[in-house]
Amino acid sequence: LNEALTEINAGTYIEPSKMKIGQWMDVWLKEYTMNSVQPSTYARNEHIIRKYIKPIIGECILKDLRHDMVQRYINNLNSEGVSSGQIQRAYNLLKNACEQAVINEMIPKNPVLRTKYPKHKVSEARVLTREEQEKLVKVAPLYPDGNIFIFMLFTGLRVGEALALTWDDIDFDNKTAEVNKSQTRYKRIDGKVVYALGVSKPKTETSNRKVPLIPKLVDMLEKLKTENENKKLLFGDDYNSENIVFCNAEGKMSHSSNIRRRLQTITKQLGIEGVHPHTMRHTFATRGAEQGIDIKVMQTLLGHSEINTTANIYTHVLEEQKVLNISNLEPLL
Repeated sequence: LNEALTEINAGTYIEPSKMKIGQWMDVWLKEYTMNSVQPSTYARNEHIIRKYIKPIIGECILKDLRHDMVQRYINNLNSEGVSSGQIQRAYNLLKNACEQAVINEMIPKNPVLRTKYPKHKVSEARVLTREEQEKLVKVAPLYPDGNIFIFMLFTGLRVGEALALTWDDIDFDNKTAEVNKSQTRYKRIDGKVVYALGVSKPKTETSNRKVPLIPKLVDMLEKLKTENENKKLLFGDDYNSENIVFCNAEGKMSHSSNIRRRLQTITKQLGIEGVHPHTMRHTFATRGAEQGIDIKVMQTLLGHSEINTTANIYTHVLEEQKVLNISNLEPLL
């Protein structure tokens, strides 16, 4: 009663019987997910709700939502060409919000359950051919930010992990790099998720790992470190004060979108199409599979929490090599 009176006085009270789906999605997102998901996930979910739920069924009264309305909504998204992945995310958000509404006794049952939606289509990962890889390795260091692509190509790091690396993470004696954080573009401030470039814990616990550095990378990093120290002498200690390995020209952390655009510029001039930063990671895994690296070793190197994720890459390589049969898969799995 006190909560309701407070909301009435603040002008924010909505009678449950009049609650619209869009209004409930906002309440559910803030009150029931704010502290249980990563800020980046929260921002993505807010985007899905704003783009794919509110404009279409946001004005419908929550208690009047029926199963056939949800099915029609899903069908319309599909007919409008929305990707199966986005439809699945919208479906899951709507389902979870309605499930909470059932728990709150706002509606008697969840009308989203058992709705049929298009099967999620997983596109085949783009992998550089050996010829494309050689071209990129030769040319990338000539461009600003180009060294990060070489590093990702020979370590399998995610772009956010590579951007968050500091010189303290590089062990030149043991020739390893420690992955213990990742770039994030959002964080919680005063109960809100706001845009803020920084670092956070890695994607999963298994993402915390040490990766070996081949001689090519050790040499490259030694040169980068020398360049960084020389710039500190030139511009002062404020230059790259966060000790970032792959900092930009101003000594600040590079934004992942800038890195993506840089890669597109390089590959376009090389005549290589369909490449993005994650292609480096897929290529690293594929080269490892081709060379017969044990699947458990590769899972650890990539920081995959599920071995099936790694196995999908290995299976694809085996298919390409025309040696896919049960005797080949048993030792891997």
